[in-house]
Amino acid sequence: MKQAPAAMRRPSARAFIAVTVAIPLAFGLLTLGLWHEFQRSESLRRAAADSFDRRIAAVALLSELKDAETAQRGFILTGDETFLEPYAPSRREIIDYLHRMDRPEQHGAAPWMHTLHILVESKFEELDRTIALVRAGREDQARAIVREGAGKRVMDRLRDVVATIVRDDRAVADAALQRFLAQRQRLARGILGSVVVLTLLSLAVLAMIWRARVQRHAALVRAVDAAERNATIFDATIDALLILNPSGTVEMMNPAATRMLGYEPGELERRDIATVIDIAPGSGSFHSRVGLIDGRLRRPFLTDRIAHHRDGRGIAVDVALGVMDLPRGRHVIVSLRDVSERKRLEQVKDDLISTVSHELRTPLTSVIGSLGLLRAGTTGTLPPQAQRLVDIAENNSRRLIRLINDMLDIDRIETERLRLASERIDLRDVMQRACIGSEGLARERHIRLNCAEVPAPVPVIGDADRLLQVVTNLLSNATRVSPEGAAVDIAVALTPDGADGGARAILTVEDRGPGIAPAFRERIFGRFERADARDTATGAGLGLAISREIVRRHGGDIRFEDRDGGGTRFVVELPPAPADDGAADPAAPRILLCEADDAAAAALAQVIAVEGCVHDRVATLAEALAAMRGRRYDAALVALALPGGGGIELVRQARADTTLAAPAAILVAPEARGDEPLPASLDVVD
Repeated sequence: MKQAPAAMRRPSARAFIAVTVAIPLAFGLLTLGLWHEFQRSESLRRAAADSFDRRIAAVALLSELKDAETAQRGFILTGDETFLEPYAPSRREIIDYLHRMDRPEQHGAAPWMHTLHILVESKFEELDRTIALVRAGREDQARAIVREGAGKRVMDRLRDVVATIVRDDRAVADAALQRFLAQRQRLARGILGSVVVLTLLSLAVLAMIWRARVQRHAALVRAVDAAERNATIFDATIDALLILNPSGTVEMMNPAATRMLGYEPGELERRDIATVIDIAPGSGSFHSRVGLIDGRLRRPFLTDRIAHHRDGRGIAVDVALGVMDLPRGRHVIVSLRDVSERKRLEQVKDDLISTVSHELRTPLTSVIGSLGLLRAGTTGTLPPQAQRLVDIAENNSRRLIRLINDMLDIDRIETERLRLASERIDLRDVMQRACIGSEGLARERHIRLNCAEVPAPVPVIGDADRLLQVVTNLLSNATRVSPEGAAVDIAVALTPDGADGGARAILTVEDRGPGIAPAFRERIFGRFERADARDTATGAGLGLAISREIVRRHGGDIRFEDRDGGGTRFVVELPPAPADDGAADPAAPRILLCEADDAAAAALAQVIAVEGCVHDRVATLAEALAAMRGRRYDAALVALALPGGGGIELVRQARADTTLAAPAAILVAPEARGDEPLPASLDVVD
């Protein structure tokens, strides 16, 4: 199946979905990365701020302790309670500062917090005890405690601890600040990178959109250009063109079809092609009837068909079929070429050749007869020189007769007027007759003819004289191309496995010549074809063409192959004659049983025997045709599928070939073909 052009392809849903998902996903991942970086930066910022607050709290704690100590000292010295007014608030503030510094996330001062708590508690214990002593009237004891210096040592120790906390926390804060600054730089780079990525992504999307639009425009231009070209070709061609939709009805026709068929375009729209020409007989879908399998036509060219004009007259046409894949399905293009004038000229040519050939053959026959009488001495003994001239004239006349006969045979083949006898013959006899008839030419060229001894008969059904013509032509060609002193071998045999898998009668002719040139192999069986057109001694190039037609009309085939050791081997394959049942009742109906399967054939043979009939069994289409040439059957029972073609093909050939002794009735056995069941059908052949 041909691929549709790029402009005809549907957009890919997968690609669209992939792009639709990829772009938001890319934006989402980018946003998530930026948010993560922002969170890290915010965490570092909070850590720096908390470190600063902790240092402030430590300094404030020390200041509040100093205020509390000052209040204690004033109270001890004066005994005035007003000095203690800031004492209680300072104590509350100190407890609050301790709580603020002792939060779990404040990791910088954690090693010193226990010491700080002990020192603060110790200091307040000393303050509370001295204040209590003063209130109890024991000022001397209170002053003695102060003079001992324990409170001063606690304060000094507190100053050292606070200084250490401030120093350590400053280091932590500085590190956090550095990390914050580094993180901010990374965040800035991330934002910049994101902007770059988004910009590039946007540019890529814009480029893709632009490219898609450019491609779409280019595809549209190409489509318009192709449509214009196709429309011009469609309208300007001299052949009638009809475009059929998948159902086999006409969608379009060109002006040439209007001129040829007489229909206006609107008259044939949605009408079946059978209105104009029957190219798809039978039942089933149009594509199966026309032979369209896996996007290919089994028979794209049909010759010698009749198209129907609007006024009812027939027009001789050659039909060419093509396939066009469109989104709405496979369409078939039908091209009709009017060959009426060619047919008329061919008929004129054939009539001229036939007339000239007959007119030439009659006087040439008389000339050959007269020369024969002269050579025989009926008018007296001729001088040697005159005898030589008579021989030359007779040989050339016979050569002209052979050429004329070949041209008449070609004419008969082309006009289906070549008649073949159908009788049971032994291919060995044909070989022997050909060897005897070719001995003279072989002696002239000093060639040895080796005719093989074949002990068993090789029976075939056919025309002995026409088969002799084939073998004689092959021996003549082999003799001409062989070097002097070489040998030409001819043999026949009956083989159980021919080219089609069935039994075949084989005749081979081998020469020791130079072989067939590669450039000539494809056209060796063509009419008027010669290996060297400058060599006028090799005839008109009709012998192999006539031989192939004769062999094919016998249900066989002819081919050539390179011979081991040099030279060429021509092989003629013919279907063998069916076994001759001499003991059968001559009055009993005779059935031709065509079945390749042995088990099925045996079962059918039993049924035929029960009905009091005799039968001949063949396994291939070629064998069936050969049997019909040798004997007339009352009926034929044919399998739909046979090697070489089934029952339908046998019915067709039995109708078309006038050389066949066709049965009165041909019963085609039912069988499945593809996905269409084919019912049994009884076909009567005239």
